[in-house]
Amino acid sequence: MLVLAVVGASAAPAVALSQSPRMVRVDVQFQHTGVERGEAVQGRGGVIITERGGVRPRGGIGAGSTDTRMRRSTGIFTIVQDGGESTLTVTSQVPYPQVAFYRDYATGAGHLVRGVVFRQVGTSLRVRAAVLPGNQVRVRLTPSISWLSADGSGAIDFAEAATEVLVASGQPLAIGGSNTQIHAVTREVLGITAREGSTATTVVLTATTQ
Repeated sequence: MLVLAVVGASAAPAVALSQSPRMVRVDVQFQHTGVERGEAVQGRGGVIITERGGVRPRGGIGAGSTDTRMRRSTGIFTIVQDGGESTLTVTSQVPYPQVAFYRDYATGAGHLVRGVVFRQVGTSLRVRAAVLPGNQVRVRLTPSISWLSADGSGAIDFAEAATEVLVASGQPLAIGGSNTQIHAVTREVLGITAREGSTATTVVLTATTQ
C-alpha cells in the first residue's frame, strides 16, 4: 500500500526592521572677488621770487596708480532629513537712514522727514533635499546673503539664488552668480582721476549624504 504524506511548515512571522531616515548636509558658499584700479594725473605749480624781485614760474606733473584685489568667502550650512525641509537664518540688526517725503495736496507744499530703521543683514538658507539611488541628491534651495557696501555709503548689497538641481553627494556645484563693472573718470582743477573696478559673486552648493 502506498501512503502519501504532505507535511506543511508554518512560516515564521517577518520582523520589520525600522531604519532611521538618512540625513543630508547642505553647504552653500558665497565667494566674492573684486579688482579695483585707480590712476591719477595731478598737476602742481608755483612761483619763485628771485633776489632782484623777478618772478619765475615753476610747475610739474605727478602720476600715480593703485591696484586693489579683494577676496571674501561666506559660508552657511544646514542639516536636513531625507525628504524634509530646513530653514536657517543668521542675521544682525543694522541701523539704516531713511528719508520720507510728504506732500500736502491741498496747499501744494511738502516736507522731508528723516529717521532710522533697522534692516536685517546676514545670511539665510531654505532647503529641501531627497536622497536618490546612485549617490545622487535632489536639492531645492533658496540661499540669500546681504552685507554693507564696501564703498562706505551705508547701502546694503543683496544676493539671492533659487534653484532645484540634481547633484552627486559631496561634489560642489556653482548654481549662480553676478558680475559688476565700473568705470569712473573725475576731472579736477589740476588733473584727472580714473577708476576701474570689477566684482564677482559666485554661489556654490555642496550636498553630502550622512
